[in-house]
Amino acid sequence: MMTSALRNQNLATIVRPATSADLPACAEIINSYIDGTEWLPRTISRQDLEALFAPELLNQRTVLVAESDGEIVGYASLDTEAGFLPALYLKPGVRGAGLGKALLDAVKSACPNGFELTVFEPNKDAMRFYIREGLIEVPDGRKSDTEEGVPTLLMRWPGDVT
Repeated sequence: MMTSALRNQNLATIVRPATSADLPACAEIINSYIDGTEWLPRTISRQDLEALFAPELLNQRTVLVAESDGEIVGYASLDTEAGFLPALYLKPGVRGAGLGKALLDAVKSACPNGFELTVFEPNKDAMRFYIREGLIEVPDGRKSDTEEGVPTLLMRWPGDVT
């Protein structure tokens, strides 16, 4: 199992595989993101989204959490077979502390041959982050017919080429 440590701003942070006990915190992180993002309409109720974070999720995907001082502050949900990262979210107020990079580095370790993800076009901070971390936009990967009605871009990390 992958576990990595990050020391930043005097906080001890680890990235580790999620347990079923972590899933409610993961659901709260994405619910808070939806509620706090002006351009992202809610297409699923808070309760229905929470129900998606049932223990069976851990049998379907690799879920990693960033834990800082005992609190879940971010998570990534990864389909390793498909090489697709459907979700990487941080708790509001913790961006810029290296947590997203720590999660993404763990995803890269889990998928050394590369992976893809989609990012909402209005999420310029996420796009800059992914580009800085070596992901590239896939030509013709734009999609405008998303469930949320918000256009997305397809991005790819080509894998460890060193």
